[in-house]
Amino acid sequence: MRIEDIEFILSHFEEPLFPRKMMTSISNGQFSVTSKEEILQRCRESNYIDCRINAYPEYTEYKGIVRQPPNFVFIDLDKSRFSKYKDPKKMLDFALKNTLKKLLTISQEIKPHAKHNQSPVRHANPTVLWSGNGYHVYVPIQATVLEHYDQFSKDRFPSLFSPTGKYLSLSVSEVFLKFAKDHFTDAKADSLYHPRYRSCLVRFPNTLNSKCLGQGLSNEASKVKIIQKWDGHRLPIQLLTKEFRRWITQEEINEKKRAEKKPYLSKSKYAATHPNNHIYWIENLLQTPVEDHRKFCLWRIVIPYLVNIRRLPSEEAAKIASEWLQKCDTLRKLDFNPHIYTQNDLKRVKEYLPSSKETLKQNQTGLYDIFIAKNIL
Repeated sequence: MRIEDIEFILSHFEEPLFPRKMMTSISNGQFSVTSKEEILQRCRESNYIDCRINAYPEYTEYKGIVRQPPNFVFIDLDKSRFSKYKDPKKMLDFALKNTLKKLLTISQEIKPHAKHNQSPVRHANPTVLWSGNGYHVYVPIQATVLEHYDQFSKDRFPSLFSPTGKYLSLSVSEVFLKFAKDHFTDAKADSLYHPRYRSCLVRFPNTLNSKCLGQGLSNEASKVKIIQKWDGHRLPIQLLTKEFRRWITQEEINEKKRAEKKPYLSKSKYAATHPNNHIYWIENLLQTPVEDHRKFCLWRIVIPYLVNIRRLPSEEAAKIASEWLQKCDTLRKLDFNPHIYTQNDLKRVKEYLPSSKETLKQNQTGLYDIFIAKNIL
């Protein structure tokens, strides 16, 4: 890894470049850096393993007001997402090809300026990195803070941002990041990656992926490589806001319907099938660390199970969840603050059930495969 690799990644970001958070294999969570030289030094200290930097600056809000536009979309096309196919790599390459094609199609919607007889601008060449386990696509956006516009006010989407809403802890601009990565990929991106400003960590070229090293691959095979370089042109967010407005409106409708159904616990059902208020595979999970999808497991499995099936007090549920996350951290460093995430999940768990094995198999195939491989299920 060289200073040029750092400069290349930083070129995707808008000012201010610093202070900014980053993370390495030996760090205890994210930490602040203030210069390119400091980034390089931190990478050296970790032997260049799992060196990632946040695509967004450290301060994205001021007194609760969002001030950061969603100007960088991170797309993770992971090979495990296509494990059900006979040739996963072929399907992964096909998904990348379609993603780049869609980005080009969207960028061609830029209208020429009739007065100056200009031709349409046809730039849509994002950065593509090979991570060792898939492709990372970095799409810089020419954006504005969506909360500045009335049609994107949270008040327009009360169900989504209610205390039990699916986007409670996100800003509308952060929800746009989720929409964009699914829109660009036709929902082929990693479904367990939920973009937000504080966790948008991107890898540096010529650093090493610990997952690959852990699989016994060589340093060369574990190295993050540049497949395609960004051409320097940002995609205008105006090309996406109409579709985003339609999408988030439908999300609001779906969330309202879900809330009206009130999918609360059926005590009689669980009394019959789990007389001791224990579900064996989730108990197995609590004894087994995993290196991926920890946020999803915490949010959709661990906390709902401890609170709503085992009926533990919040303090005890938090303690058990913390112990499980500590085990996971020894396997691979967490890239989030476990206390904050646990407390947020405890606030919104209400009476909802943990995800079932059938739901995981249908909607979270990558995580389901991990559970099978670790004999959790």
